[in-house]
Amino acid sequence: MQIADAHNDVLMSFIEKEQILEYIKFCKNNKVVKIFTAYYVSPEQESSKIILKDITQKFTYLDNEPMVIKSLENLGYVHNNKILDQIINLNPFCATLTWNHANILAGGAYSSGKLTEWGKLVVNRLNQNGIIIDTAHLNEHSFWDIVCVTNEPIFCSHCASREVYDIPRNFNKNQLRQIEKSNGYIGLCLYDKLLCDSKANFDTIRAHLSSFLEFAGEDHVGFGTDFNGTGEQNPTGIKLDYYGMQELYNYLINYFSTSQLQKFYHKNLLDFLEKFSQNKKDKALI
Repeated sequence: MQIADAHNDVLMSFIEKEQILEYIKFCKNNKVVKIFTAYYVSPEQESSKIILKDITQKFTYLDNEPMVIKSLENLGYVHNNKILDQIINLNPFCATLTWNHANILAGGAYSSGKLTEWGKLVVNRLNQNGIIIDTAHLNEHSFWDIVCVTNEPIFCSHCASREVYDIPRNFNKNQLRQIEKSNGYIGLCLYDKLLCDSKANFDTIRAHLSSFLEFAGEDHVGFGTDFNGTGEQNPTGIKLDYYGMQELYNYLINYFSTSQLQKFYHKNLLDFLEKFSQNKKDKALI
């Protein structure tokens, strides 16, 4: 059982290079074959100079780790072209525009607002440079604005189904259908507060996966665990980080086929990475 994870906040949980690399080693030992290491920026952080210095340093720690996919979470500090150029030079695979609140780019999940004119420019510049927009944390208005301005597959690193648990942070069936329509990807977040109003368990996870499967299709669904970003508020049975993923698999095999679980656990995300990388190479030849 291999694991590909579309969202892990390791770069915010650990500060020192040795800690980060030790965690990556732990992931390898627990059958993780690809991991998106997200650098999260709190809305309260304002100094783009300090932020970019830290991102650059931490990204450098991971330069020789082929299993790592670098990503950014919340570009609210990108308020001019100079900073945007620096982000592009960092070459993350993907980036969210917001966290849960509105900023100069777009509306967050728990706020009003839409994709701004500056936000549209940022989206276009990132796409032109082979950086995909991560639609996690956007409100629904901004999500559909992204659909209108990008030709790239719609990607959401970590989320859950609003059809199971109706909160603004989750995606509804129309958004999930758009994931499938665009040949995109959505990762299920293993964070109690996105899954239910109490303590989540394996049954809760199955319900969200089933909803993703119904509306987004089995070829576009996987995991974006949000480990290291959940404050250890993981569902019952999911021990800290990847220890519980085998137990979850043993439970889910009673409800999904082996082929489906292979897709959920790693194949769909690996296929998405391969398709997007090929699209990037094709564009470079035009």
